[in-house]
Amino acid sequence: MRRLAPLGLPLVLCVGACSSGTGPAPAETGVTLRPRAGSWSLPGTLRIPQASDRIACVVFFAGSGPTDRDWLSPLLPGRNGSGRQLAEGLAAKGIGSLRFDKVGSGTNMEHLDVLSLAHYVEEASLAFDFLAARPECARVFLLGHSEGALHAAAAALTKQSSPFFGGLVLMAGSSRTMLDTAVAQIRQMHQRAGDDMPAVDAGLASFRDAAMRLPDAAAPDLTRVPEAVALWRSATDPRQETVVRELLLADPLEPARTYRGPALVLAAGRDTQVEGADAERLFAALGSTPEAKRLIVIPNANHVFKEETRDPATLTPAQVGTSYVEEGRPLAGGVVEAISSFVLANRK
Repeated sequence: MRRLAPLGLPLVLCVGACSSGTGPAPAETGVTLRPRAGSWSLPGTLRIPQASDRIACVVFFAGSGPTDRDWLSPLLPGRNGSGRQLAEGLAAKGIGSLRFDKVGSGTNMEHLDVLSLAHYVEEASLAFDFLAARPECARVFLLGHSEGALHAAAAALTKQSSPFFGGLVLMAGSSRTMLDTAVAQIRQMHQRAGDDMPAVDAGLASFRDAAMRLPDAAAPDLTRVPEAVALWRSATDPRQETVVRELLLADPLEPARTYRGPALVLAAGRDTQVEGADAERLFAALGSTPEAKRLIVIPNANHVFKEETRDPATLTPAQVGTSYVEEGRPLAGGVVEAISSFVLANRK
């Protein structure tokens, strides 16, 4: 997985699930969370708005690979991350949040050997416990974006019986494995470009077959589908092959079926990476009662829930990427309102 340079945020050490203070925190505070056992840590950003009473708080779990706490990636140069914007928007509604650099992203570049699906659950659980121990937080919610939706849902299974647990928010989560999602995304790009689709499909079939047989597969011929090269390299890189191979085959619907609490599924109407049908399948799979779950589509939103009014079919990959991080592009209308309404309705 590709990495980001350090952001240089001030850090406040916190050991275990402890509080970094007894009074209201400043608008935004740097924290570092450490487990009671283990050498890894989570550098993050805590945002707690001033309030006269205890408030709802949300843990953010970012998307795939090197995506950091602000939902920025070294693959897309820019500073205008949706994670930071969302934290600010929720704070304006009286909702606190903690967003962090998972191991292998942002400032968190050490201890890559711990990476696994189970470790991501440990990260989300540590963040949950940190907020649950703070005097400002009444209920704590888990929010995951894109691949992070899988990890947030898995962590919710370990926390849904806690008296501090508020609910689960899944944003642009896929209902398919990462392997199937990646194959579909690559195919769509070539189809829109008018490429030789029988050749593309042959290349993708070779890639998929090899990925399914790892670690015993020979390298496939990816000449026709160069977009798959980086993923193949990650899946065969000794530093990260364990977690990448787990992610390639993990079923996002499995934790959803076992979850029983309040849930909000958000889909982006102009998402070029995850289909609207994914949100419908994810919503249907949730084990929550019909009254406890909601599915909302944000019409003019791209994959990272930034405002997008253009037809995705007319955009190049470069234009899509630029729209994720360019200065001045706000969050899509309705996304903060949808999340805050759900959170505030389940805060007690």
